[in-house]
Amino acid sequence: MKNIYRNYNEEDLYAAYLHMTDHTGKVNDELREAISQQFNYDEFVKAAEYRKVLVKEKGRISFEVHKRVQKGENIDAILENISSEMISSSDLKIFILNKFDQFSKVKENDKIDEKIIFKSLLGLIIASVTGSLFFKAVLTFTGQFSFFLLVPAYIINYLVMGLQEKQEIILLFLWQF
Repeated sequence: MKNIYRNYNEEDLYAAYLHMTDHTGKVNDELREAISQQFNYDEFVKAAEYRKVLVKEKGRISFEVHKRVQKGENIDAILENISSEMISSSDLKIFILNKFDQFSKVKENDKIDEKIIFKSLLGLIIASVTGSLFFKAVLTFTGQFSFFLLVPAYIINYLVMGLQEKQEIILLFLWQF
């Protein structure tokens, strides 16, 4: 039988090893042979276990940063209060800054203010009027009602509401003329 792990690169071998040990608790002979051919097996196992622990540590730090961003803490307070024994201070700082930036953008994006509510209501009204006019025009031309005619009306409503974000840009563009 051909060893399927023989052509795996280092990252694939790590993934296969960790997956197999997490799910079965042991490594089959084919994987062990493939690892031994390319690496020192004991060093590979240590490196794989270190990677596993490092992923958990980064998950813990990421969770801490997320929790603190949701509370509204600033970056300086977060940098002071989060530490790690596994990650060097410079790598930790970069990781925290990246996660802070990522979570801050998500928090800002999730914020609902009066402008968003106004645009949503405006889009709802415009989409309803446009869909109704389209539906009335189709009924006028065909002279009969069909549920299949509702599909184009729904599509038009969806497109109008999707374009509501771009309406402000279009209005600003037209305002200049």
